[in-house]
Amino acid sequence: MLRRNALGWSLVELMLAIALGLLLLMALLQLAAGHVDEQRRLLLESRLTQDLRTAIELVSRDVRRSGYWGDVADGVWDSHRPTATLAANPYRGAVLNGPTAAPWLGYGYSRDLTEDHVSSNQEKFGLRLNPASQTIEWRLSGSAVAPDERDHWQTLTDPALLRVTRLSIRLDEQRQSLLGHCPQTDCNGQAGCPPERIQRRVRIELDAQDTRDRRVQRQLATETRLRNDEVRGACPR
Repeated sequence: MLRRNALGWSLVELMLAIALGLLLLMALLQLAAGHVDEQRRLLLESRLTQDLRTAIELVSRDVRRSGYWGDVADGVWDSHRPTATLAANPYRGAVLNGPTAAPWLGYGYSRDLTEDHVSSNQEKFGLRLNPASQTIEWRLSGSAVAPDERDHWQTLTDPALLRVTRLSIRLDEQRQSLLGHCPQTDCNGQAGCPPERIQRRVRIELDAQDTRDRRVQRQLATETRLRNDEVRGACPR
């Protein structure tokens, strides 16, 4: 009886090796695709975070200037001039209005090289969310401290890169009586008495997602104390 020597692989062995090779190749391709997708997502997250930080930093710096007045000393009581009429800060006040889903913040400050004591349209600023374009808008001019649709607004975030899904603004006020600094401490029903110092803090929160990949989302928040306290009211006469 003749014994035949088997040389090479059989068809079954060859097909099995090809199947195993394909499975291994698919696993490697999936791993590589997952790695590329993760790197892309991390890059988008980094860009989104950077864009949000830039926007929120610009807003914070501008909001801190709220109420700045070049001649603030004119509104401070002087013991050497107890009967002098104190000037009111024309840039005072900060207003938060609009719907909860799209709040508006309005404020003003002086931009004069030489103070003219007039709060012009170009010295009123603000912040809002435009729900239609999902962008943060910055007010460049307005007719009053409270923002209005007719004011001049400029887009602060690029809708081609990110969409702001939520803007939250909280305006907190802390009032401190200044009656103890007055020559007389009995108001006797005088309107606007006693004088008060108003300290304000603004907290801003932003939620945004990348326009190219909605899975990429970020939230940033900042809290700012307004540098220029407002003095309201008058000492007893």
